[in-house]
Amino acid sequence: MKELSLVKTNNVIEAEKMITYLLNRPLTEMVGLGLIYGQPGLGKSRFARQTAIRNDYIYLRLESTMTAKSFSIQLLQLVQRHFGYPSFMPARGAANDIFRKTVDLLKNQTNIVLVIDEIDYAFKSKKMLGAIRDIVDETLTVVILVGMTDAREKLLQADMHYFDRCNFFCEFKELNTDDIKLVCDEVSSVKVKPEIIRFLQSKTRGNIRKLVKSLYSIENMATNLNITEFGLEHLDKTTVA
Repeated sequence: MKELSLVKTNNVIEAEKMITYLLNRPLTEMVGLGLIYGQPGLGKSRFARQTAIRNDYIYLRLESTMTAKSFSIQLLQLVQRHFGYPSFMPARGAANDIFRKTVDLLKNQTNIVLVIDEIDYAFKSKKMLGAIRDIVDETLTVVILVGMTDAREKLLQADMHYFDRCNFFCEFKELNTDDIKLVCDEVSSVKVKPEIIRFLQSKTRGNIRKLVKSLYSIENMATNLNITEFGLEHLDKTTVA
């Protein structure tokens, strides 16, 4: 199996449109806040990580144990690294003081994109949400939040004004047949016949995580059978998806 690159599924295309839209917004009239949300296994985090790496964006994944201070420290370190500061620079002081250093670094900078994954962990922390909102309000940074299916609703419940600041919502949906064919063509080292594409659509229900596991099983069966093209006649349904 080839390395799973950023295949241009409909989800990826829409998410890239969101970032382009926010980068090209009228800076004095709109803040650069967007939200990617959807069910598990649809490739949201993969998109967030790979897009950040490819485009030199700042990527921060929140954790369940993260506090407002640990968030501020980690964010400052990532921003310092992005601007070429020594990575060993210590972050000392109160959470607010550390956070203000980050804001000062981001002020007056354009074309900076900050991707915050697992934003759901921040919904119970008003301080963390407030800090992210301050970045949106006080700097020109594009901030992309990435969360689960109900992240949009939770954002609304957390803060109506926060919700109103969000200028683009992008829902990751189940992969359709064309998306699955595209992933198979770009990722699998074995050619799969059209009937297998339809089978995978039904079996995985458009979940890219399950699709990759299924393709791995198919490749193993193809290797055992010494074939380069896989069809229903080769399928052992008990070992796929």
